[in-house]
Amino acid sequence: MVAFYQERSSPRLTCAIIGNVVIPGGHGSNATTPRISRNLRWKTLASAIAARGTAPGIQLATAWEGYAGARSFRPTDWTETIARGRALAATVSPNRLQRLFLGLRIGTELAAEAGFRHVQLHAAHGYLFSLLLDSRLYDGAADCLALVAAWAQASRKAGLETSLRISLKTGDERFDRHGTTVFQDKASELPIDIVDVSSGFYNIDKRLIYPSLAAVLQERHRETAALASRHPATQFILSGRASAAVRVFPDNVHLGLCRDLLANPQFLYERSHGCQNSGKCHYYSRGTESVTCARWLV
Repeated sequence: MVAFYQERSSPRLTCAIIGNVVIPGGHGSNATTPRISRNLRWKTLASAIAARGTAPGIQLATAWEGYAGARSFRPTDWTETIARGRALAATVSPNRLQRLFLGLRIGTELAAEAGFRHVQLHAAHGYLFSLLLDSRLYDGAADCLALVAAWAQASRKAGLETSLRISLKTGDERFDRHGTTVFQDKASELPIDIVDVSSGFYNIDKRLIYPSLAAVLQERHRETAALASRHPATQFILSGRASAAVRVFPDNVHLGLCRDLLANPQFLYERSHGCQNSGKCHYYSRGTESVTCARWLV
C-alpha cells in the first residue's frame, strides 16, 4: 500500500484517500480489509503520501458480523437485499449506535495521530452506515444523522477535513422510486466539508458502483450535477470515470479519480492514458486476493 499510494501521489492530486478501513470494533467487508490502529505502518503510509505533495486521507467504514459481499455484479438474490438491510438495521439499538460512533471517533483520533489530514465516513454501497443514515431503512436515522454532524464538527475543531461518501441510489428501482431525493438532501445538509458521490449497493448492482457503460456514466454525472445544483453551499466529489466527463459542472463539484490513477500512476501527467475497462481491478468479484490491472503489464 505504501508503494502503491506513494507512486500515485503528487502536487497535482489534492488528497489521496485510503479506502474502506475498518473502525475499532467494526467488521471488514472481506478478509483483506485493513483496520485502523496505532501500528506505525499507518504513519509510514500517511508520511509517504504527504512527502509527495498530496494530503493523506483515510476512509473509515464498517460492515457487520457475517457480512458477505456478492461476487457477481448483479447477484441472483439482489431483490432481498433491502429487506435484509431493514432487518439488520432494526437490531441497532440506541446504545449500539452510540458504540458505533465511539468506534468512529476513536478511529478518527488514531488516523489523526498517524498523520492523516482528511477523514471520510463511508456511508455508501450498503455497508452499515449507509443503512443507518437512511430513514427508509432505519427508524433511528435522525439520531444517526445528528451523530454524523457531531463527529464532523469535532473533527473540524481538531483540524481535520471531513467527507461523507453516499450512494445516490441503491439499484433496486422499486425502493429508489420513493424518498431518494430526500435522503440525498439530508446527507448533503450535514456540516461535512465534502460529500463524495457514488451510487449503488454492493449486493444489489455493482454496475452502479463501478460504471463502465456510457449510459450508466452519464446518469451518474447527471444525478451528481443535479444534487450539487440543489446544494450550492456544499462541496461535492464526482466519481465514476470523472476525468472523461465533458459537460460543465457547477463550481462546487470536484473530480474524484480512481480507476484512471489505478491503471496509470502518471495519469495526471499523461491524461490520454488511463483506464481501459479491462475489469481486472475488481479483484474480489473476480475471486482473487488483490488488485491488478492489465495496463501494469504494458
